[in-house]
Amino acid sequence: MSNTNYNSELQEKLELLKQGNSKDKNYNAKKALVSAIPAVGSLAVTFYENYIKEPSSQRLHNFLEGLVQELLALKAQIDGVSFDNPTFQTTFKKAIRIADGEHQQEKLEALRNAVLNSATPNCPRDDIQAIFIKWIDEFTVSHIRLLRMLHYIDNYNEAKILANLPYLEKNRIFYNQILLELTNKGLIKLREVYETFEEEPPTIYFDDPFDDVKQILKQEADEIESIISELNPFQPRRNYENNFRTVKHTENIDSIISDVKNNLQKSNTTDLGKQFIQFIENPLV
Repeated sequence: MSNTNYNSELQEKLELLKQGNSKDKNYNAKKALVSAIPAVGSLAVTFYENYIKEPSSQRLHNFLEGLVQELLALKAQIDGVSFDNPTFQTTFKKAIRIADGEHQQEKLEALRNAVLNSATPNCPRDDIQAIFIKWIDEFTVSHIRLLRMLHYIDNYNEAKILANLPYLEKNRIFYNQILLELTNKGLIKLREVYETFEEEPPTIYFDDPFDDVKQILKQEADEIESIISELNPFQPRRNYENNFRTVKHTENIDSIISDVKNNLQKSNTTDLGKQFIQFIENPLV
């Protein structure tokens, strides 16, 4: 089949989808009723069109219009693109259902790119695409943004990271929760981090009647030990001044920012995470 036939067939299918559903019919009926209101009919229709449009008459129309143009460009630029592929058609329909109830542009962009990638010859398997589409629907913009940032971490400095995490100061728990959820999905792998810090030295209390004597003996023992240490520097010496403790914990948002600040950052994405990132990025770029 020629490119011209492919393009016309695709446009026909998408036009059918853009013609609307029962919600649109209800919307048109309500708009006609509003227009009949004496004196304020035209003003009410303008308000109704601008603020009470059904999602399928507004967001979905815009989503489909942009998607059609990119699909046609994809067909022209990449060999082996097929719109008859059942995997593409299933992903296409799922993406439209999600887009119908979505207003955030970053998620709409991820959905559009997922549809484009599903038409390419090297697209992920059916079951993987099904999981990826489900995750796009489930994730917040912050999930997608943070995952991209962790994947392309070499392109970020501290200022750029903070600019992409606008709620960091008041919501560190929120971003740590996102890190945990991305880890549980198998999209990123967080390192184990060891931190050593100094604790206050223990305070010694003497409750028996010889406490003064014991304190004097302790001071004399310290003095003797100091003299021995000067004579033999390899002699181990007790340390009452410092008490260090090492704690192991999973890498968190503060650890990631610290690594970036010290130029120690490494990509956190797993192989599955890399596949997901590729699936939600525009194959035409």
